[in-house]
Amino acid sequence: MRRRAHCPPRVPTPHDCRHTRSLGETTVKTLATLLIAVAFAMPAYADFTTTPMSPPPQAELDKVLADPDCDLFDESTLAEMWEGTTLNATTRVHIVPCFMGAYNLMSKVLIERREGDSAASTFDTTSFADYSSLYGWTGSDMLTNAFINPETGYLAHFHKGRGLGDCGTTGSWEWTGYLFSMIEYRVEEDCNGRLPDEWPVVYARSNTPSESTPAEVARDCSAAPFCEDRRYFKDWLTACRQPRTDTTRFCSANAYVHDTSAPAGFTYQLRISREQRSAPLRVSFIAVFEMMNRAKPVEFKVDGERVVLLSPDEIETDQSINDYFVGPQDQTDQLLAAMRAGSQLTISYTAENGKRLSVPFSLSGLTASLLWIEENAGH
Repeated sequence: MRRRAHCPPRVPTPHDCRHTRSLGETTVKTLATLLIAVAFAMPAYADFTTTPMSPPPQAELDKVLADPDCDLFDESTLAEMWEGTTLNATTRVHIVPCFMGAYNLMSKVLIERREGDSAASTFDTTSFADYSSLYGWTGSDMLTNAFINPETGYLAHFHKGRGLGDCGTTGSWEWTGYLFSMIEYRVEEDCNGRLPDEWPVVYARSNTPSESTPAEVARDCSAAPFCEDRRYFKDWLTACRQPRTDTTRFCSANAYVHDTSAPAGFTYQLRISREQRSAPLRVSFIAVFEMMNRAKPVEFKVDGERVVLLSPDEIETDQSINDYFVGPQDQTDQLLAAMRAGSQLTISYTAENGKRLSVPFSLSGLTASLLWIEENAGH
């Protein structure tokens, strides 16, 4: 007969008493070990707040591009133009470009969600209310010049009826936890020089989940039209956006070649801009229809005298494909000095169709515009 190991009372020795464990004790410990192993083997739930923000999968981007209303000049840059933010642990919003015009960028808004412990995401295209006096309230699956504040979930839309931004529609929405709720919508169908803050309000919610008044939310100046301060100096429109947290302001002076038959009300724009007071002035030229042949030089003349001749590699398009910047700062400074003393600037370039075009801009009011920028650009 097999003898049981002897254990003195109150002096248990695990090694000597290993044969005295009951079946219940063994089962409990084995089960606990298995549970721990299973727990470590399970994939960790991917919390959006702890994982890097990334564009939607290519399959979702392809769905956007498949829409016949979407037309981008260069689809390869879609992922670079995409913007997104995390709303909470299970929800993200993606603003995916769909159509690019001279002054409007139209985008689809995709909501990415993860339910329960699933590591897979679902994507839904969100629709928003739109208004016109002709059709009344309608639905649209696109927003124009959209911006979302990642801290508040505030979403803004600004559709320009023309490049000056004095007509069109503006809208604001707030994330409520599951969807975007409209706060305010304004419509200006007559291009009469009024700023968006002066446009008629067709809808204003009486209260908001964040307990902010519609007027307070509508003054979120991180989105177009940026609550700009504007002044006209003869043939130039000058504007400064609201101060940033460091009190600096983006300012610009703008001249146009007007064309009432064009959708924007103009065909060319000349802009002199400054990111802040300490930053240098930059000169850019916007062609609404006749895109520039980037393999050809561009000539700048003041009162008939050549001031600058830019080679193709000295022309920059870092903001938009039809917004052409003078690259070298020394040439920019040289050009500005001549413009301050002149009365007319003529820009000559070769269009994509091979035509050689010359575009005149009045310089009347430029000096006053630049002085106003200097005074209002912040620190």
